[in-house]
Amino acid sequence: MRNMLARYWVLFSFLWTLPGLAQEYKSIEKALQEPEKVIHLNLSRERLTTLPVEIIQFQKLETLDLSRNKMDSLPTFITQLTNLRQLDLSRNHFTTIPEVLKKMDTLTHLKMPRNPVRQIPTYIEEFRTLQYLDLWDTDLEFIDPAIAQLKSLRKLDVRATYLKSKELEWLEKARPDMEIESTYGCNCD
Repeated sequence: MRNMLARYWVLFSFLWTLPGLAQEYKSIEKALQEPEKVIHLNLSRERLTTLPVEIIQFQKLETLDLSRNKMDSLPTFITQLTNLRQLDLSRNHFTTIPEVLKKMDTLTHLKMPRNPVRQIPTYIEEFRTLQYLDLWDTDLEFIDPAIAQLKSLRKLDVRATYLKSKELEWLEKARPDMEIESTYGCNCD
């Protein structure tokens, strides 16, 4: 009986760490009570203007939701989150994609909808592991050609932006393997 319980405990412990099954912490205070267990942290709607330095204690953190805050930049210590895969910066005050994120070797998903982002900068090509970039409903007017060099990028969401057909035609030709979601083709030019 003990062996069976031990096996179930091992199985349960493994399943608990899988995405979607791991606990999502919704406050930094609660997460700090067991920092070694924090994989998903949701700090949305906390009126944050900067990232709390305590976050570097969460070394297993894979998903961080900072949406609906008042942030316009990220501190360099975010690069200490070496397991971070998904970052949600939706509905903040970012005017550009934070350059500090290019140093994050595990970041695969970056969501930045509803920020006043005007362009995709040249340094985007340095985001070597980025697979999904969401810039829906931003002030986007320009995409630097360097994005075509970002071979890891599989999906780009630029719906409801100021991009015109010309800005997306070249990208579709340069990267036919990348899915581009846009309102291009709506005869809005």
